[in-house]
Amino acid sequence: MRAFKSKPTPADEPTSVSELNHQPVETEQDLESILHQSPELLLNEQVFIFSRQPSLDPGLPDLVALDQFGNVVVFELKKGLSGSGSASEESIISQPQQYARALAPFDYDDLNELYQEYRQQVQTDEWEVDSSAVPAEELDNAFESVFGQPLKSGWFNQQQRLVVLAEEITDQTAQNARYLQDQGLNLQCQEVRLYNNPDEQTDFLVSNVVVDYDLREVRPDRHGKPTYEDISRQIVDRTLSYVGDLVHAQNPDAVVSDFSRRQPVLRSQNPDHPEGIEYSLRVKPIEHDTVRVSLDVKNGDELVETVRNAESKFRQQGFEVSHSRSINRVVMFTWEIESVEPLYDEEIQDEVARKFADLIQITHEVFGVSP
Repeated sequence: MRAFKSKPTPADEPTSVSELNHQPVETEQDLESILHQSPELLLNEQVFIFSRQPSLDPGLPDLVALDQFGNVVVFELKKGLSGSGSASEESIISQPQQYARALAPFDYDDLNELYQEYRQQVQTDEWEVDSSAVPAEELDNAFESVFGQPLKSGWFNQQQRLVVLAEEITDQTAQNARYLQDQGLNLQCQEVRLYNNPDEQTDFLVSNVVVDYDLREVRPDRHGKPTYEDISRQIVDRTLSYVGDLVHAQNPDAVVSDFSRRQPVLRSQNPDHPEGIEYSLRVKPIEHDTVRVSLDVKNGDELVETVRNAESKFRQQGFEVSHSRSINRVVMFTWEIESVEPLYDEEIQDEVARKFADLIQITHEVFGVSP
């Protein structure tokens, strides 16, 4: 990829052009910073970076973004040639696949947790980007701010996209990418180069898509993933039969604002209940073979510390207390259920409801909240 700049000439003379000098970036960190500050270079479409170098089991992906459909886009960056130096032709393709597999099970709340970590990094100047990079407190509101349209929580991350981005994409990388595209992988390759104009002592950035595909291939089916609204409502209704007086509500709609979410959130209406504590119900028998109830903390390290100091109370009732999570799933209980049919059984629903009620009751006790 070469870049040229035209020079002004008299009208009766041919246009004069001069080639700009390719200015290689010094480090991959420099390339990552440039692209982080200028996300419009990443693809020929708008994307919203919501995480940088998050900790995943396979490692630290460079940049993680959302596209206009709510799909997760993983960017693997490489200084110089795509398949050289620290990244072989095999690893430059396989590494983003591993990250995509790790991110595939993430629902909206998981993605929002990554966004909260990213917001904190931006606000503490860990990354050299303006505060406009995090336009809202919650990920769904930030998405709406960036793309100009809301997205239901159940529609996030229906597909994962992979992008290999380097100063130069080798023929081998491009061939490998096209082969994997044929196998159904959403993989693109992009070149981004820095050029210097010695006449004006200015720099230019040029981007070029080497391997692309039609966006219709990643436009999700807006029927969405199943939310099991009826089952969630029945479980919450049963839960209130045990703790309705405690949370000051007998109607499920009084404590859950949106049952259409893939993970409905229950908020106690007791005026003495801490505002930052919420309870979520995750019913996903088909997608992840699980049903889960959890205690989530939306603000305040002191709230998390209070919960962890009462760890023995939760563990006595079979709950798992996390020492790594500080937002979602600080306390949780999970059932392994491989199909949706058992969840229509009243005994199974009551089992989940009783455990959900136990979680709510213990938490109220921990914070000294009485009916």
